[in-house]
Amino acid sequence: MKILILFFIVVIVLPFLVNSQEVKINIKEMLNLEIMSLTYNSELKSGEPLKVVLKVFNSGSLGYRARVRLDILDGSDLYYTGWSKEVSLWPGDSEYFEIYSYPMNMSGNFTGKIRIYYANEIKELELIKFKILGDIIHKKNLQITDLKTYEDRIDVSLISNQDLKNVIIIPSEFPTGWIFEQSKIDSINKNEEKKIQLKYEPTIWKPTEVMIHVFTENGREYTSKSFSMEKEKPTFNFISYFIKIFRIFSILPLI
Repeated sequence: MKILILFFIVVIVLPFLVNSQEVKINIKEMLNLEIMSLTYNSELKSGEPLKVVLKVFNSGSLGYRARVRLDILDGSDLYYTGWSKEVSLWPGDSEYFEIYSYPMNMSGNFTGKIRIYYANEIKELELIKFKILGDIIHKKNLQITDLKTYEDRIDVSLISNQDLKNVIIIPSEFPTGWIFEQSKIDSINKNEEKKIQLKYEPTIWKPTEVMIHVFTENGREYTSKSFSMEKEKPTFNFISYFIKIFRIFSILPLI
């Protein structure tokens, strides 16, 4: 009797099991970036750098790399283009981007155009406006001593006559279309020589002139120097080559 009841239950339930459909949950991938905050100094003295600080939040479901571009406009004329470092942002991550213009020895009203490049997308912010008034006196304790060019970076060597904090290194006058990152060091000690790397991405590489600006965040210290970018040639290390040859012959059997 029990077997018969079980048989009838299977007969009744089986059609429902056969006809039931598998339920799939598809989570749609979402690429998104939000601006949490934007600060900048809207009034400057002539010779003081513009500093823009941007807080960015990845509110999507995909990770990406992002960087900020700042264009300084004098009316409709492009005065300067600067690029921040590139940063990885996973979903839920936020990051502060700092980007500067070099000290502008001029006065008047100017405009800043800010764009964020991420995952082959571009997010453009509203234009910022700032004015430059008065003058600032620059000191000359910083010196650029050397510049070396490599495939994807340049190495800038600096020395200072004084202890300094918050030193910014900015390239300018590089070819249109190139990405050339800025850099910042927290401090440099008196008579200390420091080497700073500035990464760049050329469209098509060619020897070019680049202007390097070095200054403190308050604009009191400032120096600049023009360099010709020529890639470093590999050097032949004779000692290393001799050691390799010696090792090869040392393992050969004697005749």
